[in-house]
Amino acid sequence: MSTVTENDLKELRDLINSRFDALEKGQIEIKGQMGVIDARLKNLETSSQKIPDLAEKVGELKNWKQISLALFGALLGGLITYLIRNPRL
Repeated sequence: MSTVTENDLKELRDLINSRFDALEKGQIEIKGQMGVIDARLKNLETSSQKIPDLAEKVGELKNWKQISLALFGALLGGLITYLIRNPRL
């Protein structure tokens, strides 16, 4: 083979090797990101398992109408008291 052909082949080998090195680095980065995603997914799974318990606790609150009426009455009473103490002319 001529020296030109050998030099061209060497350049091609170097180019191919550099591309493979870049691909390997990319794969390593992707694997690292996958670990982070897996950790987040596990956190979401544990959080989603708590939802039925919270829904059950809310369902146990049977007097929500009475509680809301009491809060509304307290707010209305506070507003009336404020208006009596600070009349607007």
